[in-house]
Amino acid sequence: MERVEFFESNGARIYGALTLPESPEKLPACLLIGGSFPQTRDGNLDNSQTDWFPTPLPERNLFRDQAKILERLGIATFRYDKRGCGQSEGNFNITSLFDLVSDAHMAWQWLQNLPEIDAKRVGVLGQSEGAVIALILAAQDPDIAFYIWQGGIYNNLEQIIKWQAEEFWKSDRAKIDHFKQIVPLMYWIYKQIDDVIASAKRGDSFFQLGDQEWSKNLYQPVLKEHFDNPPSTFVDKVKCPVLILHGELDHNTPSQEALLMQQALLAAGNQTVTTHIFPGLDHSFRRLGDPNEDFVTAMGRPLDPVMPEALTNWLNALLNS
Repeated sequence: MERVEFFESNGARIYGALTLPESPEKLPACLLIGGSFPQTRDGNLDNSQTDWFPTPLPERNLFRDQAKILERLGIATFRYDKRGCGQSEGNFNITSLFDLVSDAHMAWQWLQNLPEIDAKRVGVLGQSEGAVIALILAAQDPDIAFYIWQGGIYNNLEQIIKWQAEEFWKSDRAKIDHFKQIVPLMYWIYKQIDDVIASAKRGDSFFQLGDQEWSKNLYQPVLKEHFDNPPSTFVDKVKCPVLILHGELDHNTPSQEALLMQQALLAAGNQTVTTHIFPGLDHSFRRLGDPNEDFVTAMGRPLDPVMPEALTNWLNALLNS
């Protein structure tokens, strides 16, 4: 069963989809936390935000698919539209990292307190930037039952953006021009990378991206908060079981980040860490036909079955132990 629900966070109603398997007993549950930029509950970029995405981008439905996978395991899920996205209230254009962390924590508390849910068996799953947000929650709250990282980062976001830009400019001219047309936001971040980073570090409120054809006032506090709070600083406080999932051909966050996260968790004394780096898969766990294929083109493909298999096996073992 799936129904639309909302929770209150910092003066806004945040809407999402609650999926509840049929069961006479209280259910384990997982909160799904989305990645960077405007995103909807199903794990899609919010095409209604045309100032961000002037060209509609493919729907990957990652979280919708994962909610169905977890439902078959008897696990409830809640996935939500980020602040100012989809049905949710608020203004995403002035939303910072710790606004998103606060929203996620309120979502987790709301889910934990539902009468159908076993409050002691509620975990978090984050994709990309959502993996960072979920990591912060797992570090802050010892009651979180498990943490699932999908395509996250360990190092400072500044290093990751510079890596992305360096890799992007290695592409052939046709691919660069195509990317400029379909995702001008990312093209101009890479084009103006040094100025974007310097602006965030100065504490500017906004940075003007683009040119006469496309432009966007980028809210800089979200970048500064990322730069000032790298994921590596939270790792030693995460004591719950952790599952790390990453695509080997992830062009958004290098797969070495997953290995660094695993090593840091183990070094901090967390011995319940499982890592899968999937050959041939990208940031959204789609199989690439060409190792250099861009992630937007691959979004329209189905979720590769090796990832759900690893997720299912880990959750079954964890919840039935």
